[in-house]
Amino acid sequence: MAQRRYLSFGNEIEQSCIDMLRPARLCHQYTQVMMLGCLFLEARPQVLLLGLGAGSLAQALLAALPDCRVDAVEQRRQVVELAREWFELPRDRRLKVHVTDAYDYLDQDPRPADLIFADLFHDNGMDDLQAQQSFLSACRLALKPGGLLVANYWLGDPQTSLAMNQTLQAAFDHPPISLTTAEGNCIAFVFDGGPPRVRRKPLLRRAREIGAILDNPLHAQARNLLQQNRQLFNNEPGRLAKGAEHE
Repeated sequence: MAQRRYLSFGNEIEQSCIDMLRPARLCHQYTQVMMLGCLFLEARPQVLLLGLGAGSLAQALLAALPDCRVDAVEQRRQVVELAREWFELPRDRRLKVHVTDAYDYLDQDPRPADLIFADLFHDNGMDDLQAQQSFLSACRLALKPGGLLVANYWLGDPQTSLAMNQTLQAAFDHPPISLTTAEGNCIAFVFDGGPPRVRRKPLLRRAREIGAILDNPLHAQARNLLQQNRQLFNNEPGRLAKGAEHE
């Protein structure tokens, strides 16, 4: 049985949701899809989370990746306080929260990240910053070579989706990989250096392992991601996905 608590900014839009009995469990499908970015990580990953909200992704990362280090950026101090008081965001030595604007943080030459999550939303929807090529280029500069940006978009029509794909490709010099959820979110995966070649079985095995920790069907989401992007994942025959080197 779930005991869910929601974060919203004065309207009916759910910004975050936490199962208070199992805080690391991801309640929204789009966060489950975003979590697939962890399948491409090596040991002791450095993760940058742009947009904290109630901290659902942060809690999932800490639970699923015991050796990770997470920098979380949140513009609104009150949101951080709410996450700690009402949503059980832990005070963990692996998690450092920065109260500042995401673009300003990227401009300060942060520690290079293996994985960046961009999930910038406010009461009226997605922050326009997240769709700007200058911001996406700054994200790429903040990645380690071969790193990955995972961004959550709300795209209302095919033309908007096409424009977003073009902007992502211009910033990273390679096309994004994407998966649209039943909730209407489009999650884009953009690799520095282009999409890797993936070994299906090890990747799905890792998805099942992380899914078991979080009590989420990540293996099903991973299958969907591979199935819908088969041609892109196989277009770099010389480079294997991180963490997928061994059968």
